[in-house]
Amino acid sequence: MGKFSKIGDAVASAVFVYNTSKLVNIRSSLVGVMNRFIQLLILGYIIGYAIIYSKGYQKFDDGLSSVTTKVKGIAQTNLSIDYPVTVQGKTVYRTLDQGPRTWDSADYIHPAEEYDAVFIMTNMILTPLQVQGKCPEFGVIAARCKNDSECDVGKIRKNGHGVMTGKCVKPDRPASANYSVCEIQAWCPVENNELPMQGTNFGKRLTTKSVIFDEAVDFTIFIKNTVRFPKFGESVRNINEEHGDPDYLKGCLYSRDEHPLCPIFSLRTIFAEIPGTTFNDTALKGGVIAIKISWDCNLDFDKSECVPKYSFVRIDDPTSKKSPGYNIRIAQYDISDITHERRTLIKAYGIRFVILVDAQAGKFDIVPLLRNFGAGLGLLALATVLCDICVLYFLKRRQLYRDNKYLYVDPEKGENQQTENKFQDSNDNTNYAMFSNE
Repeated sequence: MGKFSKIGDAVASAVFVYNTSKLVNIRSSLVGVMNRFIQLLILGYIIGYAIIYSKGYQKFDDGLSSVTTKVKGIAQTNLSIDYPVTVQGKTVYRTLDQGPRTWDSADYIHPAEEYDAVFIMTNMILTPLQVQGKCPEFGVIAARCKNDSECDVGKIRKNGHGVMTGKCVKPDRPASANYSVCEIQAWCPVENNELPMQGTNFGKRLTTKSVIFDEAVDFTIFIKNTVRFPKFGESVRNINEEHGDPDYLKGCLYSRDEHPLCPIFSLRTIFAEIPGTTFNDTALKGGVIAIKISWDCNLDFDKSECVPKYSFVRIDDPTSKKSPGYNIRIAQYDISDITHERRTLIKAYGIRFVILVDAQAGKFDIVPLLRNFGAGLGLLALATVLCDICVLYFLKRRQLYRDNKYLYVDPEKGENQQTENKFQDSNDNTNYAMFSNE
């Protein structure tokens, strides 16, 4: 019964005991200075950081962005391409001399238009004059065979280039002459998709270090970016409409120091600002580059002061051992021969530029100002807590301060007692009122 009685007393104590505040004036220069110092720190944080630096007096809105791009630049090649053909059951290599060819943006930009991204071809492997027909599979380990029974008619091997005809035949590439492969119905001859392409450019043999469109380093990307802030009914562009020179866009080129607001970017400048990577390394097998446009607008001032900041970073991992870089395949069809449908297959390596826009605007509003100021004032109670800890646990006269801070009042006994030697075990039926210290 004694145990239940104590539990009942504890419940009654929790329900029927009331705590009220008591003010204790401590005349201590040390405690007083510490209290004011902490209060000043908190006020400095509220006004300096939470309100001024973090713009706690403003309402914010994230921008809705629209991006379009235009690439300009000219490249030239003079390719001589070696490719296999099958003549009377025997595979021979022929050479296709393309001769001098000029490439413009319609040739090396694929697709022609894409929202917030653009792909520029910098290297390639050509498989010329493909026609629909039957030819040996190439580059697919699962298509190797010893007899016709291993080549299921109408089936497609994983990563295969066509549909199997049911025949096991000799390969059409000299490097594969020590085994047989399944014959397929496909675009023939099957592409050789490993760099370097077999051939020359301007008479120089292509190697694993050759970049066919090395002129692309001087190509330019024109970026038009419009951002709208719906909450404020305002919109901004990265093109200065009020620039004094009407031909400014025709001659400017982005430079962080000289022309930081010009929206025309040279690939050479972009790669110069990306540490640890070069144009040639990226152009060889392709890669992904992010162009980040940052808008941080304070609409309490004139809208003309809201200008973008540009930065660049390579997103993909150039050290990856499996499937590094970036490439796509493009087919160019020859419609002059109505008897045989022909095409040239291009495995295009290149750089994909992704445009990332981060836009935010702020404008004065009384509601966030009051909210942030009120929340900050609540931190002033921290000064009292820290001073209480110092007074009650660290000062030499801490026992005196404790006696004046805690007071036990029992109206039934008519006692007002200081707490000296009155602290008892938590199971006792004695309750103490805790008072704040100012």
